[in-house]
Amino acid sequence: MKAILVALFFMANAHAALQVSKQADKEAIKAMTGCYLIKFQNAETFALTSDYEYFPRYASGGLEWIFVDEETENEIELQHLLVIPEMPGGGVLKHWRQTWHWENRDLYDFQGDNAWSFKEVAADAVQGEWTQKVYQVDDSPRYECSAPWVHTGKKTYWECEADAPLPRREFSVRSDYNILRRTNRHELTSFGHVHDQDNVKVNRAAGVDSTIVMEKGYYTYSKRPDAECGAAPKWWQAHRRYWKDAQAVWDSIFGEKKDIAFQARVNNSLLWEKLFALDERFSASRDYDTQTVKSEVESAIRAHLR
Repeated sequence: MKAILVALFFMANAHAALQVSKQADKEAIKAMTGCYLIKFQNAETFALTSDYEYFPRYASGGLEWIFVDEETENEIELQHLLVIPEMPGGGVLKHWRQTWHWENRDLYDFQGDNAWSFKEVAADAVQGEWTQKVYQVDDSPRYECSAPWVHTGKKTYWECEADAPLPRREFSVRSDYNILRRTNRHELTSFGHVHDQDNVKVNRAAGVDSTIVMEKGYYTYSKRPDAECGAAPKWWQAHRRYWKDAQAVWDSIFGEKKDIAFQARVNNSLLWEKLFALDERFSASRDYDTQTVKSEVESAIRAHLR
């Protein structure tokens, strides 16, 4: 009996400690919200062949508004919006989306060539972990990975490795690799946060992976006054209804728990072009109808599924 009581005592304390850690994790995730001046930098570092010709270094940046769009006990959804003051028509563009899921067991692994395989993992394999699910600008899948947040006296960070599609900066100009194996590290800093990456460019053919070149990525998010991103919340208020309906369609597809594969172009158009066009059409309509929106969004998506 004494042994049972001791075991129950330690189990209760372990559960309590996990809940404290979970709350700290949620605060860390939400600490990445706000208005930021962003700078993206990428540089290829080491190649496996002596004759490899390194691609030029890449750098870009701008303003980005990141906010919690939805939150439940076990999920936090962060939406990113680009703020481009010089752009006509409002100066805001929908950017990528990330959702954080506590002890998530459903994962989609990127396989290359616009294909993702579904897998369900054991509960004990993800205990105390958060899955970061990253979506493209049109809310189609990109990559996801599960790992614990780490809190020390000096650092708060989350780090995980995941296979991903080619980044937007390269997918239209590269054909020598089809998987970007990313080690992503999100770390809070005194000025905001950083997205530190150690990447490997991999070509997968007939089930065999060949490393092409390694790459360093360093993305900084420096906090700015919220007023500098003031156009973003107003834009989202006008467009949120459409995108939440579109996300509901995606959730239904993901909920089928089946492998997913896309055909990039259908009728010479990309999926994001179609969904963005539907956004402009429906968000400006005075006769918005959710069922009509979902029906057209689903038709557009399923036309690209293969």
